[in-house]
Parts: sequence; structure tokens; C-alpha cells
Amino acid sequence: MNQTLQKQNRFTEICSMIAVGLIGLIFVLLSVASIMQTCRIDQANPYSEIINFDNDSILANLALIVLTALACIVLMRRNIRLSEVNTRFVIFVMLIVTTIIPLIWINLVQSISSGDAMILLNTARDAARDNYRSFSTSYDYYGNYSYYLYYPFQLGYVFFAEILFRIFGTDSTDVLFQIPNVIALDFIYAGVVMVTKRIFDRKAVTNMTAIALTVCLQPMFMTTFTYGILPGLAFAIWSVYFTVRYMQENKLLFAGIAALLISLAVLLKYNNMIILAAIVIALILHVIGTKRFLALAAAAVMVVGGVGLQKLVIYSYSQRSGVELKTQVSQVLYGYMGVSESPMAPGWYNGLAMMTLRDAALNSVSHQLDSDAVKTANEIAWKGIGDRLKELSDSGTLVEFFKKKLLSQFNEPSFESVWLSQVRKHNIPKGEELPSLVTSVYSGGLATLLDRWFGWYNMIIYIGFAAGMAFLIIRRKAQATTVILPITVLGAVLYHMLFEGKSQYLLPYFILLIPFAMYGLLEATRLLKAKTDFLFRPQKDAPKVN
Repeated sequence: MNQTLQKQNRFTEICSMIAVGLIGLIFVLLSVASIMQTCRIDQANPYSEIINFDNDSILANLALIVLTALACIVLMRRNIRLSEVNTRFVIFVMLIVTTIIPLIWINLVQSISSGDAMILLNTARDAARDNYRSFSTSYDYYGNYSYYLYYPFQLGYVFFAEILFRIFGTDSTDVLFQIPNVIALDFIYAGVVMVTKRIFDRKAVTNMTAIALTVCLQPMFMTTFTYGILPGLAFAIWSVYFTVRYMQENKLLFAGIAALLISLAVLLKYNNMIILAAIVIALILHVIGTKRFLALAAAAVMVVGGVGLQKLVIYSYSQRSGVELKTQVSQVLYGYMGVSESPMAPGWYNGLAMMTLRDAALNSVSHQLDSDAVKTANEIAWKGIGDRLKELSDSGTLVEFFKKKLLSQFNEPSFESVWLSQVRKHNIPKGEELPSLVTSVYSGGLATLLDRWFGWYNMIIYIGFAAGMAFLIIRRKAQATTVILPITVLGAVLYHMLFEGKSQYLLPYFILLIPFAMYGLLEATRLLKAKTDFLFRPQKDAPKVN
């Protein structure tokens, strides 16, 4: 029996190490790329969202890395021990900073939603007034078919917004949805710290993670974006926390809480299915290693809840509006867009997924956006994917295409967080200009400073994360409880390499890198300190020469 259990534990460890090793290798390559190059949104015409691939000073970046390493070693040698700092105090400071800065930014920019975010809020506002016109028609761009015949999964955020409109009134401005983003960010950061504490059980790593999050500014700028990204991630990260607690303590209550939270996360942002998949994989590894088969039931409940709650909301709007919402842009169509060129960057949004489905409906005999239109669009997409891959292979640019697609997303260190409000309208009196602080952040001195900070910060996080993955393997800490977040990041890399890409989509996963980056930096610093001790030892006096 013991031998069987050892084999199961060994199998779990091997699977965990493979996942950790693979994502670690990807981030070794991203670390090298971050030293050599930085991707930036072209500020000559930010509205076009074009990504430039700018070469960096390799020597300057290497010097920054060396200085960072030396600073860490000196701090350690001076016995500045983070393990002795009160974690609650560090978290308190973190939450103060991550509340005040976003609130100030929201108040200064007065950003007004546009694009998809505007459509969702308008639908929610109308629904709160019992008006469901947006389920029957839409803009010319969508062929006048309802937006929700393409994207019914967006109704999760509509449902959330409708509740707020019903509570606070339909005349509320976008601030009504930006404030929850700030609250969500606080819960995200606190959740990441608590997950770190659970999986590493080392005060120094936990405190370093809280400090690193305090100066992670990109999510703070993203709080102006009225979308389900931040609220969804808040529920998702706490679902990870309770999943880890369930695996460590074997209490079904924690599994139930985790299932509820991940269901809400998927409802608000469908991409959180990636985190759900990572949790399910970890639970399966947990079952193999411990033979606690109830974890399979917990995984099943999470899947049913994640998919079922969203379908329930879609069904609710379908019943209320009298419009059957049985179609959507398929993953095949997203894959078609993901291998296509875009004016922005390779594989970025170009409207191809939606337009293929729209044109299939408009060109059909019935002119209906129905299951026949979806079938036709999928056939076009499959052929398009095959033709495109053949074209890339024949021209020898297949690797180059996907390399640029990966770098344009992960090596754009702002993750479009500032840009998201820069290109939108602002709720300021006519004739007045934006505050000078805002214009400086967009295109002045602060923009340059932030660009440098984002570049250095991301480079260090990537290097630290790659080191963290290596130390998980070396220290044999790759196990079911520690691989949920790395598997999530791996899933995000693969998903956005195959399907639609944008750097803003990767920001949630960047946050999840930070605990492992801090673990990697701490372990690497200890190793470097041990290897460089001879440099700091006092030298004996040389013998005198008579």
C-alpha cells in the first residue's frame, strides 16, 4: 500500500515538474527577450493600437540586473530580514496604496466607456429599465444582428452591471463600475498574498510578494476599464486560495466555497475558464497523490458551476428579452483570427472572427444569424486556418509570426493599462483640458518614467519567475498545491498564442507570476550570497617585509 502511494506521489510530482519546467522554459526565453527588446504602443497614433518592437540597450539592462542582484545581496548581508517584518502591516500598507492611487487616477481621468464596454453598460442600463432592445438589433458593424448573438458570454458582466444600476439608479456614471474595480483590485492583491502564504509558508516570501504588489502599478491604471477582468480575477484568486486550503486540510466546506467563487469568476469573465481548468488539473493530481476521491466531486461541481451559472444568466436574458441566444462566435473563429495578420500586431484583434460569422449570416438564404450561419462560418474558418498555416510554413515565417505574437503580448510591459483610458473620452466640462498630471502620464515626463519602471519591473519579474520555476524543481516543491498558478499561466500562454491576442488580456496572469518571482529571487539571492561571501570577508593583514 505504501509503495502504491509512493508511486502515486511520484507520478503527481513528475506531472507537476513537467508543467513547471515547460512554463519555466518559456519565461527563460521571455526574460532574454525583455533584456533585448521592449514592445510599445505607437504614441504617434495611439488610437490605432499599433505595437512597435523597439530594441533596448542590452548592456544597460544587464547593468540594471546586476545592480538589482547586488542590492538584494547587500540587504541580506545587513540582516534586513523580511521574515521579521509584521506581515499584517505590510498588507495594510499595500491595501492603502492600491486603494488611494486608483481612486486618484479614476477621479482625474474621468474615463467614459467605449467599444464593447459601452455596449455592455448600455444593455445593463436598459435592462434595469426593463428595456431589452439591444437583444434584437445592434450597429451596422454587426450587420444589425444583436451583439449577444455573437457574444452571449458577455451577459455575465451585464448582469453584474444591471444589479448596480437597479441599486444606485440608471443615471449613474462610469464611476459606479470603476469603484468596484478598485475594491476588486484590493481583494486580488490580498488574495495573492494569502495564496503565497499558503503554498510557501515562508514569511519572507509572503512579505516580498506584498511589497512587489504594492509597486505593481499597471493594474491600478486598469481600474478605469469597466469590464469583468478585475472583478472576475478577484473571485478567481480567492477560489484558488480555498482550493489550496481544501487540499491541505481536506475540509469540503473550502471546496464548496472555491466552487462558488470560480463560478462567479467565470460568469464575470469567461477567460477565467483557464483558471478553472488549472484548478481541476491540480485537484486531479491531488487525487492521484492522496487517493482522496471526493476531490473529483469537487472538481466536477466547479466545472458544472462555472459553465452552468453562465448558461443560467444567458437563459434568463433570453427569456426576459424573448430572443433566443443560441449562437456565438466559436473558438474556431477565434483561432482563425489568432493566426491572421492584424494592423496592431500578429494575431491581435482584427474583427475577422465576428465578420466571418456576420457575413455568413448576411449571405445565407434566410439572412438569419442561426446555427446554419455558425456552421458555414466555422467551415470558412477551418479552411482559412489551414491555408494560413500553409502560407506561413511555405514562406518560412511560421516561427517568426508566433514569436512576435508572444512578445507583443508579454513584452509590452504596460499591458495597455494606461492606454485604456488615454484613447477614451473623458467626462470633463467642455472647453477644459485634462489635468496636467494626466497628460504627463499619457505623453509627458511621467510617461517616460513609467515606461522605464514598467520595463525594469517586468524584466525582474520574468527573471525571478523563471528562477522560481527552477527552484520549485530543485527543491522538489512542485506539487498539486503549488502548480495551480503556474499551470494557469501556461494555459494563458497557449490560449492566447492560438486564439485572439492582446497585451491587456495578459495582465491578470502577470499578477499571478509575482509570488513565484519573489520566491525565485529570494532563493537566487541566498545562493549568490553564499557564492560571494569571500568578497565580504575581512582580509588578514599581509606579512610585513623586513
